[in-house]
Amino acid sequence: MQVVVRQRILVAWVVAAASLGMSSRTVADDQQHVSGVITDHTTQGELVLQTDESSTLTVVVNDSTSVQRSRKILRSEKLSADILKPGLRVRVDGTYETPGIFVARRITVTKEDLRTARAIEGGLVTTGNRLDQQGAQIAATTGALHATNARISSLDDYAVIQSVTVYFANGKADIAPKYRTQLEEFAAQVKGVRGAVVQVQAYASAVGSQALNQQLTRRRADAVTAVLQQSGITPTDMAVPAAMGTTGQVASNQTAEGQAQNRRAVVTLLQNKGVVGK
Repeated sequence: MQVVVRQRILVAWVVAAASLGMSSRTVADDQQHVSGVITDHTTQGELVLQTDESSTLTVVVNDSTSVQRSRKILRSEKLSADILKPGLRVRVDGTYETPGIFVARRITVTKEDLRTARAIEGGLVTTGNRLDQQGAQIAATTGALHATNARISSLDDYAVIQSVTVYFANGKADIAPKYRTQLEEFAAQVKGVRGAVVQVQAYASAVGSQALNQQLTRRRADAVTAVLQQSGITPTDMAVPAAMGTTGQVASNQTAEGQAQNRRAVVTLLQNKGVVGK
């Protein structure tokens, strides 16, 4: 009887061990990695990554995410998440939450990438500093970010002329035909305004994950911007499109009607106050 019991225990142990082994392989297989350059760091803590495949990816960074500097011989050095700024090239290990959202388990940087990013941030990149092709690309990306941020900060010098609101279906960034027509009419009016700047701010209802809503509002802002530019508004006449996430809620999310009002993009026509005063 004892032999039978021992055999059953042994079989159960083998099955459990095999199951654990399979689970470990499954977890390992699920772990993936992406590499690219950070182009934005949102207020919600997510990173926007321009990947090596030229796609845009939202990277979720949480308390369990480790940040480290890789070393060839010694063990990797742990770093603060404060180093994760636009212009820094990184490798991110983790898993996809959705095709456009990647949850980071580990973020790794190299000493060279840190040095390049710090030089760019400090404005130290000159003709006397030799950068490789990758560094030059990072510098160009970061320079564009600084320019758009400066443009946003100067919007206080503008007066609101008019605005139009585009509403979206749940989880969608597609623009309905009636709103496309309104945007085309709006673009036609912009052409006759001196000193005009068009501002696009996209929002989501406070339903679902924060990271998903952030990515969704970015897609909505990009979709509206594309229609405006196709209708004749040049990029130089536009402020950088803003993905506002779940900020600026205008109605309660407890009802379907309230959620529908929050799923929107607001397009505003601004005119330089100096021009208005003339």
